Amino acid sequence: MSGSVDALAAAVTRWAADRPAAPAFTALSYSGRDRCSHSLSFAGLHSAAGVLAAKISAATSPGDRVAILCDHGLDYVVAFLACLYASRVAVPLFPVQGHRSADRLAAVLDDARPTLSLVDPGSETTTADSGFTLGDLLPVSIEPTDIAAPPQPVTEHPAYLQYTSGSTKTPAGVQVSHANLAAALEQLRTGLPVVNDKPVVTWLPFFHDMGLVFAMSLPLYTGVPAITLPPAEFAKRPIRWLQACSDYHAGATASPNFGLAHAVSATTPRERADLDLSELALVLNGAEPVRAEVLTRFTKTFAPHGFRHCAHTAGYGLAEATLPVAFGAPDEPPATAEFDRAALADGCAILAEPGDGVQLVGCGTPADQHIRLVDRSGTPVAAGEVGEIWVRGPNVCAGYLGKPRETAETFGARSPGEAENWLRTGDLGFQHDGQLYITGRLGDMIVVAGRNHYPADIESTATDSAPEVRTGHITAFGVDDGSHEALILVAELNERPFDTAEVIRRIRAAVAAAHDIAPTEVVLVERGQIPKTSSGKLRRGECRIRYRRDELVRIEAAPRV
Repeated sequence: MSGSVDALAAAVTRWAADRPAAPAFTALSYSGRDRCSHSLSFAGLHSAAGVLAAKISAATSPGDRVAILCDHGLDYVVAFLACLYASRVAVPLFPVQGHRSADRLAAVLDDARPTLSLVDPGSETTTADSGFTLGDLLPVSIEPTDIAAPPQPVTEHPAYLQYTSGSTKTPAGVQVSHANLAAALEQLRTGLPVVNDKPVVTWLPFFHDMGLVFAMSLPLYTGVPAITLPPAEFAKRPIRWLQACSDYHAGATASPNFGLAHAVSATTPRERADLDLSELALVLNGAEPVRAEVLTRFTKTFAPHGFRHCAHTAGYGLAEATLPVAFGAPDEPPATAEFDRAALADGCAILAEPGDGVQLVGCGTPADQHIRLVDRSGTPVAAGEVGEIWVRGPNVCAGYLGKPRETAETFGARSPGEAENWLRTGDLGFQHDGQLYITGRLGDMIVVAGRNHYPADIESTATDSAPEVRTGHITAFGVDDGSHEALILVAELNERPFDTAEVIRRIRAAVAAAHDIAPTEVVLVERGQIPKTSSGKLRRGECRIRYRRDELVRIEAAPRV
């Protein structure tokens, strides 16, 4: 692609020439119940990105990383596009101040080592005082002019680094090339036709892969109006998201499963009274297990306001594949089926009698790429068997920044006797009636409210907060109760007596503060209750089984929430 212009930058340049006054991006903000909107046309966005790109180019060299530390809004859009215009490696992150994930941000910045950091005007001093690895600071000021600075030709360097929602101790920056982004956008454009014709309204954060690719980049690529509201505003009052969909006649939006559940439980009939969701043809649902009962409840709640069940579109993707791997067919109801729970545990997908099995939602078919299901040796499994999901396609990235061993393990998977490289996802699934179904994770990842959490990090936080816990004898795992995945911690104590209620309180508070997730239960147990391997490694899966069977000898447990 060397010598050519980034596909997204080229698209915005084209829209600016063909439809300069057309709305490109609108950012919504709220004060109480009042809503304000701020918009940029395609011509305004193109010129603002060009002005900022010139400043970025003057302060950096090809291959330098440029961190984006802006709030959610138009500044963020201009900053990312300017990095593409300047052909510099963007690192989409979030502001230093006012965010709970400061430790994660510090670790990511240490890994990325940006030469330049883009910040909101007025935040330069507080950002600089953080002590993080920032490089020089450049405030993002939106300066539309009559001078249309063209995008620079791309180099062999990545378009951006997408940091995964992983361990704060070992952050991994996926190197997304300009070709990867172009392929992903084309896959989404062709597979989800409504995004070519109608506005896209979203609340997804731009520093996550789904927010960056689907919520920001895709509407700019297809030329439809994009409307965004900050994730925090959705969390406070989810009716704001749905009202925006109604007011702007959205054809497409997206939300992980927990967002749909929140929209049902945290809106009132009075708030919903004037909604018109009849134009909404696509609600892309990914980032965590998609649950049929949540889709049904959402439809039942919003059908009186024009919502159609066939708008639910389940998808599967990951940062290492830029975003999309598979998604359902538009205008068709989501595929659901019940499978025998015991058979699934044994690695086989067998249909169960209605009401007797576990109901799963299909995530559609591959998005112009190849999917392979394999066993632990990398050998493809038979039809109807559960295997690890491997992916190969033009959207699959090259690897992680500065991590050759992890890159080889994840992006260099091969089946016996074959020379082709595949992306090893670490997720388990099977195919049924042409649909990809996801059954879980190969490892011990905990997913709560659409976010991945590493057990080792949570265990470390809990241990630091409670010296009464035996070092190396605490385990964290997720338990799916049918409606969501709950975080459970099990800890062995040193010799008693201790104020066990106080120990539990400190563990809960520390984990909630550090990881933005509250344990559903903290179980204190007698010594020797937590199973380990012969080499001393925690057996989290076995501990989960003992917990669910109530086989742990407890000292005291926190009340369920």
